Amino acid sequence: MKEFISWGVVDECVTEIAFHIKDKDIEFEGVYGVPRGGIIPAVMLSHKLDIPYLGNLNNLYGKEFIIIDDITDTGTTLERYKRLDVCNGAYFVTIHEHKDSTVKPNFSVIDKEDKWIVYPWERDDSEPIQDYFQEEK
Repeated sequence: MKEFISWGVVDECVTEIAFHIKDKDIEFEGVYGVPRGGIIPAVMLSHKLDIPYLGNLNNLYGKEFIIIDDITDTGTTLERYKRLDVCNGAYFVTIHEHKDSTVKPNFSVIDKEDKWIVYPWERDDSEPIQDYFQEEK
């Protein structure tokens, strides 16, 4: 079953993430959005927290920063990022999380259940499983 997520729901979720982050009392260097689904929430979160949007992970070794993605379903994408040395100080957040994800974010807002989630920045006919993370050759 497809569930279409509205911009209003996205904004509410990013606001909830922002309140959660503010309660952590950690001085984050900025927020990085996992391409593609995390980029828009990352920009939104950077505005809500008044911290920089990070376009890349360069020069972040040893620093604390936020990594956001729209969803963790299988956990494959978050796992790839968690294995990167530069991400040792990263705090992972997502809008949706599937209970069977192999990697859990530090914080998520909505239990995905077994729905096919379609965000407002996606096409209505998007494929149910997408993996845009490209390994460097």
